[in-house]
Amino acid sequence: MVRVQLEEIAEVWRRSPVSAVLPKDLMLVTDFDGTLAEIGPDPARSAAQPEALDALRRLSRLLNQVVVLSSRTPTELERLVPVSGVRLIGDSGLAPPTPDEKRALERFNTEAARILGTIPGAWIEIKPASTTVHLRNARTTPEEAMALLRPLVKATGLYGAQGRKVIEVHTRFAGKGTALTKLLDEVEPGGVMGMGDDENDRSAFEVLSACDIPHLCIGISSPEVPPDLFARCDLVLDGPRQATTFLEMLADWAAGMAAN
Repeated sequence: MVRVQLEEIAEVWRRSPVSAVLPKDLMLVTDFDGTLAEIGPDPARSAAQPEALDALRRLSRLLNQVVVLSSRTPTELERLVPVSGVRLIGDSGLAPPTPDEKRALERFNTEAARILGTIPGAWIEIKPASTTVHLRNARTTPEEAMALLRPLVKATGLYGAQGRKVIEVHTRFAGKGTALTKLLDEVEPGGVMGMGDDENDRSAFEVLSACDIPHLCIGISSPEVPPDLFARCDLVLDGPRQATTFLEMLADWAAGMAAN
């Protein structure tokens, strides 16, 4: 893992084996919240860094594929990333739940709403194949909320993990790592880069770092996540602004390669 200042990003890129791959053979997979956009108290008011969207627009014309893989719903992503040519994968790429999984999620949603009903500011977001418990404005910590919900998660046979003031709940043996594996099998890129900032990106980091093709695993740091989240990352950037700087540099590099 390499933690860098702005002036070092280009040098880290030049040393990466991914920089030897032609742009047309590269795939970029990035998270949204905390990576392209700052996380605020109201998810509905979040917006990507305008320069990040501009960089994605350029990269979509230069790379093999540009993907935004997010826990946001597909409908939200269409609003948040209005960039033609960028592939949007919402709900962490989870497959539609089976009837049994759907019943488990419905049970969790009903009982979790009752459990959290006495905690001001806590609310539940129901998605097609998962549930997010939002705690950023709640009078409790994610650790305290998880302690309350853990027996229910276990009883329903689901998987729950704390994130940045959220708890993500979905079926076991699924998530961003599974989605990234499917993408790699489908696209078969010559190299791949991945960017993420939260606990639900951990499985993607694990898949990416084990790739047998050139890869660059990029963590986007914040005080809200443990340092070990980025143990498998090649590069750690400081928040969405540095992530945007990297994307702009990448777009400049790809454009220069295409011109040669």
